[in-house]
Amino acid sequence: MIILCTLTTNNIFASHATLATLDWSTDQSAFQSFRPHQVAPIFGEDPHSEFPRINIDPDFLKTKLMEFSGASPILINGVQAIISERGSNAGRELARKYLALEYAKIGYITTTHSYSATGINFIAEKKGLDTSKVVIISSHIDSMHNSGADDNGTGTISALAIAHALAKSEIKYTLRIVGFDQEENGLVGSRNYVNTLQSFETILLDVNLEMTGFNNRRDGAFHVIDCDRADSKPFSAMLVTAITELALPLKRTSACTDRSDHASFWSKNIPAVVISQNFFGGDSNPCYHKACDKVDRIHFDYMTNITKAVASMVAVILWKR
Repeated sequence: MIILCTLTTNNIFASHATLATLDWSTDQSAFQSFRPHQVAPIFGEDPHSEFPRINIDPDFLKTKLMEFSGASPILINGVQAIISERGSNAGRELARKYLALEYAKIGYITTTHSYSATGINFIAEKKGLDTSKVVIISSHIDSMHNSGADDNGTGTISALAIAHALAKSEIKYTLRIVGFDQEENGLVGSRNYVNTLQSFETILLDVNLEMTGFNNRRDGAFHVIDCDRADSKPFSAMLVTAITELALPLKRTSACTDRSDHASFWSKNIPAVVISQNFFGGDSNPCYHKACDKVDRIHFDYMTNITKAVASMVAVILWKR
């Protein structure tokens, strides 16, 4: 999530006094709304549901996040390397090479989108029966010259896990995973990407995953952000329904922000939602944008539940006949 951007809404629900009591470390100007949804999560049930139970392995999430954030070495063309940071050109290039290998393993077609001398977005795609319609799962792959395990290694690895879970499924629409570059510089990669979208295809939705792994309160609180946009609210409702029907221990807390890559899609009137840990609700990672943003601070049970919910929602859209 970036720290510099012009706010575009006036949807502010909290007083200055409330803001002063919030326990988060930086970027208070990004806070736009916070209203806890008072619907209690459902536990221990196994309801019949149209939302499929998608298997997401927490060990897979941990292994891949350790590799993506420099806690474990990786192999690139037989050479051992460590992704110690994703702020430099070299670090981001190593991250793209790693993702290309991971997606190639599961049969996705990988490409890149270069928009400047150093700006390069990563793309992986699984073709659907109807290639004119596309569902995008996005994240940003750059970091603040740190390990970036939470920001935004968690979102990037959640996307990989969803792609892995759906790799062998026949899908009606194309699934496209996009790893945006230079989000931390002001949504640079996503702004350039949306300008290249072709008129012959329809983007049904962008699901932007922005930090999915920190839940210090252990209360399952998270954001699905649509800023009350009519084109995006139905997808937020789908995700909440999936959580309820799958009995996942998650609860939505409201927020509205334009400080991640979903905003680039909104600028083109494309439906988008951003999924995030409870960043604006007083449970932000104290290591946000700091050197201590490492994998040992991640709550993998929480990350697994968010990833399962998003995977189920995306599957319903992709499998719909």
